[in-house]
Amino acid sequence: MSAAVFHNISDSVRYMDTVHIRTVRESHVRDYAGVRHHYIADASFVVIDGVRVTSLERTAFDCMRGLPFPDGMAVAESVLRQDLIGRRRLGTSFAALPGWHRAKALRVLSYASGATENGGEAYALGVIVDHGYAVPSLQKEIVDPRDPARVYRVDFFWRTPDGRGIVGELDGRVKYRDSSMYRNDSLSETVIAEKEREEGIRLVVDELFRFSFAEALHDERLLAKLDRAGVPKER
Repeated sequence: MSAAVFHNISDSVRYMDTVHIRTVRESHVRDYAGVRHHYIADASFVVIDGVRVTSLERTAFDCMRGLPFPDGMAVAESVLRQDLIGRRRLGTSFAALPGWHRAKALRVLSYASGATENGGEAYALGVIVDHGYAVPSLQKEIVDPRDPARVYRVDFFWRTPDGRGIVGELDGRVKYRDSSMYRNDSLSETVIAEKEREEGIRLVVDELFRFSFAEALHDERLLAKLDRAGVPKER
């Protein structure tokens, strides 16, 4: 994750308290507070801002095979969202790079598309998939029946086998706290616009639920909302 920060494919503060250093087998090193050493047979590196770090492919592979599934998904989505490397090229690299838990990295990659808009959505997607729920459509467009010119993109959308439509939205509360994101520089207009948006979506779908990143992080809270909304499970 230290290399991931340099590659700009992760900004998770939960992993900032430990520095990860690649080493070679001949080195005699001992981990200590805040520093972990890893032997990696692949000796290649790139230089970013004067610091030697593992390559983008190597970094993505190590993160996706070593981190919990949702965190690995956040890294995978970040790489694909920024179009740094294509999905096929990543898969080819993962098949060739040395290291344990290759299947775990490939499993993460199999669900990644780069369609999430941010790390929070990607992490939530990882939670949803890892717990066996149906894979949602991402950033699906929904037309407001009151005004066809209004088209809303929702974070997560499911169509159940019996035809029900379910929407899940990551609650972006920052839009109400950051004045630079206000609609026409007005908090009241921002709140009203969001209310109208939700009303338009609810006219089309059968269920809509909101959740916070904290609820995704403490996944039992998100899972409870998925169950209450009737999101189907695939396994």
